[in-house]
Amino acid sequence: MENNSPHLSMSLGSSLKIKLSSSSSAKSSFFKEQAAYRRKLTAYQEGQQRQAQLVQKLQAKVGRVRPELVSNSETSNGRHQEDVSSNLEEALIRLEEEQQRSSSLSAVNAMLREQLEQAGLANEALSQDIRRLTVDWTKAREELEQKESDWRREEEVRERERQ
Repeated sequence: MENNSPHLSMSLGSSLKIKLSSSSSAKSSFFKEQAAYRRKLTAYQEGQQRQAQLVQKLQAKVGRVRPELVSNSETSNGRHQEDVSSNLEEALIRLEEEQQRSSSLSAVNAMLREQLEQAGLANEALSQDIRRLTVDWTKAREELEQKESDWRREEEVRERERQ
């Protein structure tokens, strides 16, 4: 079953051309991506080399500076100990002052608490006196009102007897 139709052969030819052209564009894309990755890899490797050189320079600088620091440390160590000792003495003086102040404040606090307690007791005694005086005053007023009422009745009786 051979089919020699021109339409079929044209369709196969164009299909092959499309496949070949898409295949070549895929190859082109692949080569472009490969080149981009190679550039990135090269840049990364160059960065690593620069970083390694920087580390070597810093190690060399530390090697040169370390002996100077050790000698400076030995000479300044005495001054540092003097500074620490001085700061410690100042801190101890401040601590002692604060302890004295705390002790003084504790004494004042105790005295004020005692005065507060005494004032509370005096207040309670005065409150009891006021309650007692109020009761006495109420009784006296009631008695006065009763006597006044009795006196008025007696006066009315006398007035009637005079008439």
